[in-house]
Amino acid sequence: MKTKKSSVHDVQSRPSEPGRIKIGDLMVREGLLSPDGLERALQHQKKSDNYKPLGKVCVELKLISRQELQRFLRKHHQTMHLGDVLLNMGLISQKQLQHVLEQQHISSNRFGTLLVQSGIITESQLVEALSIQLDLPRIMPAPELVDPALLKGLDEMFFREHVFLPIQKQGRQVAVVMADPLDGELLQKLVNHYECRIIPSIATATDIMAAISTLFDAPNTRQNNLKMEKDLIALTHQTHLNKEKITPIAQFLLRSAVQEGATSLHIESQERYLRVRFRIDGILRHKTDLPQRLGPALVECLKTPFRVKRDKYWEEKIQVTIAGKQVELSISFFQGQWGESVVIYVLYPSDRLLSLDALGLSPVLFQRLNRFLESAGGILLSVSPIRQGKSTILYALLNHLNHLSRSILTLETVIEHSIPGVLQQHYTPDNPHPFSEMILAMGEYDSDILMVNQLPDLESISRINQISLLGKKILSSLQGGDTTAALFSLLSLKAEALLNSPVPLSFLAQKLVRRLCERCKSAYTPSEEELSTLGIRASDRGAFPFYQPVGCEDCMHQGYKGLGALHEWLDFTQPVRETLQQGQGRISASSLRKTARERHHLLSMAEDGIYKAIQGQTSLSEVRRVVMVHEGDAQNPRSLQDIHAVAQGKRSELF
Repeated sequence: MKTKKSSVHDVQSRPSEPGRIKIGDLMVREGLLSPDGLERALQHQKKSDNYKPLGKVCVELKLISRQELQRFLRKHHQTMHLGDVLLNMGLISQKQLQHVLEQQHISSNRFGTLLVQSGIITESQLVEALSIQLDLPRIMPAPELVDPALLKGLDEMFFREHVFLPIQKQGRQVAVVMADPLDGELLQKLVNHYECRIIPSIATATDIMAAISTLFDAPNTRQNNLKMEKDLIALTHQTHLNKEKITPIAQFLLRSAVQEGATSLHIESQERYLRVRFRIDGILRHKTDLPQRLGPALVECLKTPFRVKRDKYWEEKIQVTIAGKQVELSISFFQGQWGESVVIYVLYPSDRLLSLDALGLSPVLFQRLNRFLESAGGILLSVSPIRQGKSTILYALLNHLNHLSRSILTLETVIEHSIPGVLQQHYTPDNPHPFSEMILAMGEYDSDILMVNQLPDLESISRINQISLLGKKILSSLQGGDTTAALFSLLSLKAEALLNSPVPLSFLAQKLVRRLCERCKSAYTPSEEELSTLGIRASDRGAFPFYQPVGCEDCMHQGYKGLGALHEWLDFTQPVRETLQQGQGRISASSLRKTARERHHLLSMAEDGIYKAIQGQTSLSEVRRVVMVHEGDAQNPRSLQDIHAVAQGKRSELF
């Protein structure tokens, strides 16, 4: 008699058992959640019209982050059933769980199979949950990642019957990707065949079978897939470490990143494996895991073309053609506990230069920006966190201001885009003259507009202040989460001369958010708590439509496709300056924002996000993800109708 093989899909979910510790108590015991936080989450869960798992409630209330929840679930995988994991990931509801459990009594299919067949979750989502529950890496079974030598001695039917593929061999270990990593019979056969320790990982059966077909049914296809552009081959062949094994992997990851429109490729050393993620639409998405022992060689392979000196944190940009696209790559790396990690940043030329209309400003902020651009002189600081669009805004402004009647100079540490008619200077670290001296020299030139792409120190800030007093218009940038964060950055640099200058000073802050997929977004009415957490009065929450992500083929089941931006504009006017002076440098952000809201009707970044959510551009959950709500804003909340009117610029008396 043939013994039934164990399967990951046999790990079933059942209702909580007597004596089994509850997830909330476990979170408190671990110190992840305070007792008060647990009580708050339980009360919210009880009041909710629709059941939500406790983990999801805690994330929505910002008691814990989504990453903390994932780590918690992975740590306690042995004490949690698959259904519990899926519930806390927010992939299924309690009602759906009960329905599938009832179906299982009359079906021979496994729990996970029933969920997929019912259309409740996708095969990929099931594998993600099983990876967390079983604490196994997820390796993408791409033909480019498979070492062909490991296929020898095993026929195609054996791979198809058992739905697995060997990936790489390092020393006495062979990494294998399986649809059923609990198949003890197969694992023993592989130990006997390879005479090595087998390191199992998990992937969908669909992906594994597709890779088997590519490897065995169409060998020429694999060769075509590995055919790369000439300069990319040269780029990855410069390493001397395991070149024949590492180069195809590096090429595949770079090509996949560009084909999927990623803005960065992350290769991160974990304790037991390498994690590969792509940043797409501002969010890191898991691509694949890889055997941990590949880490040093793969990282070195990717670093070498950038001429990075060993143990030196240095960045250089290179131009290459990948997947038929001319892109610019840059690199940064970090030595962590488990080894070195690397990030490859990808810049697409077509994305570099935007018009003012394409910045996505709400009507009132578009009016304020145009008012600044049309006025004589003044200083405008573009504000955002790193890689969130400061340079994009500056180049859009330069493009708009560029005219035969004007002389425009720039000083840039990196020239990201050349603009005909603008005199751009590239400042390199080996320049014998200090950055601030170069700014001063620009001021002596007969120009109308200056752009300095960064303000690294007080001396540079003092120079642009001096030049602005001559009537020249100055554009520059600061890192910060919003306008008041930028203002406090200037305070920390002791830039009193600039803050006391008679020259108009304005801040335009930006953060990127994902845009809802137009094909699958769904209208709904948010709860009062959803709005109140953003500092919004929810009395008229039914006055406007809101939309939430769903997921479809067009958006790769993410619910989002592309990026948009949230903005905040602050004019550093006399009332704001007086508030700052009254505090003698010890004023709070809330006080400054209160003055700006009362005297100039500051539209906060959260409120700008609300307006764009009403327009169907993004979701409330995205706004919550990226925006920090200031206490001063929340103490004097606006209604949805007020926000809509202000953002539209229809209340002229406000300005």
